[in-house]
Parts: sequence; C-alpha cells; structure tokens
Amino acid sequence: MIDDQAVVSLTAFVRDAFGATVTEPPADALAPMVRLLERETRLRRWLPAWIVRRLDAGFARSNTVHPDTARALFAIVRAAQPRIVFETGTYWGFSTSILAAAVREAQGTAVHTFDLYPKAGAHIAQALRPWIVVHRGQPSVASMPPVLETTVPDVFFQDSRHDYDGVRDELILVAPRMPANAVILFHDWVDAQVRRAAMDHLPAADGWRLTRIAGEDPQQLGVAWRRAARAESAL
Repeated sequence: MIDDQAVVSLTAFVRDAFGATVTEPPADALAPMVRLLERETRLRRWLPAWIVRRLDAGFARSNTVHPDTARALFAIVRAAQPRIVFETGTYWGFSTSILAAAVREAQGTAVHTFDLYPKAGAHIAQALRPWIVVHRGQPSVASMPPVLETTVPDVFFQDSRHDYDGVRDELILVAPRMPANAVILFHDWVDAQVRRAAMDHLPAADGWRLTRIAGEDPQQLGVAWRRAARAESAL
C-alpha cells in the first residue's frame, strides 16, 4: 500500500531497504556549500539581506541542500550502490556533489544531471567532477531521452519542477526504464502535487513503495523504491 504521509527515519529506511547502516557524506562533497554558506554568513553580519543578494547573488538565490537532506541523499544512494544516477534540477550543483560522492564511494560510474540553466553546476566540487556529466540548456524532458537511449539509471533524484505535470513527465520518461531494484528520490515532498504525481505514476501494483524520510528540512525528502522486487532479485 502507498501512503503519501508515511514517515520513516533515515536509519530505519537504510536498514530495511538495503540491509545497510547510515554513512556520512565526505568533507569534499560538502566543501563548496560550506564555504559559500560561511561567506554569506560573514556578509550578513555587516550588510542587509538585499545587498547580500546583489553581492553574492549566485549563492543567496540558491536553495542549498539542507543538512538533513544532504545526509539522507548520501546515505541512501551509497547504500543503493548504483552504477548510474540521474538528477534533474542541478542548479549550482550542491546536491550533485553529494550524489557524486556516493557514486564514487559505491564504485559506480556517473551522475547525469540535467538543468535548463546555462550556468548549472557552477559550484560542483572540483574533486567530484570526474563522476559528473552535466546536461545544460534544455528542459529535462528534452535532454534526458537521448541519454536514456544508452544509459539506464539505478537511482533518480527528481528536483526540477515541483508541479504535478512536471513530476509526471519526468517519471513517465525515466521510471519505466529503471531496473527492478530502482530508487527514486523526490525533493519538495511537502508539495501535494509532487506526492500525487508519484502515487499516480509509481503504482503499488508495480512493486513501488513510497515514504518520507524524517528530518528537519521543511521541503522534505520523499523516496520510492521497489522493496519486493529487490528481495526477489536477491534470491
């Protein structure tokens, strides 16, 4: 049964879904975000917020990754041991760095990240760039299909559009191509449209389970996974 309001702790989810324990993101994945956050904090001690936004617009406009979500993204992706991860909504690349660090530690291949913004990925951690392919300048529904012709993601982090149609269109493209042990993560799970699109297009009849990872991020992190399919594939 799918319950869009179900909540589970990160520790319990990683244990039950993967038989693993939570691992923490490495310092190099967090460094760009921490550095810019510290810079903005210093500026805000002396200047009004509107001036900070002008002086440091690239960071001040950005929704950086909440620490709880950064920790959850890394732990779940690391435990899933993916070869390929897809992400929509690169923006400055903070979450991209977290995903790439998990792929690196899982000895995977790459994170393919998609964003309409021509400067997307500007703050991706330099040490993690070998694990990242950035697709810029087109909507995800235009840039993903050519990649999907030759690449199948094991994990998909949906974080671009957060309206029903946007989430639906990305799920229709990606989910049918994913393997039996797929994992799909959703930022902005707080939005009912995101939850409804996930429920409508990841049916329980196909083995999908949906829940929310407990945490302090007001935008919330949702996760869909095929636990039954994963157990069957392990037999």
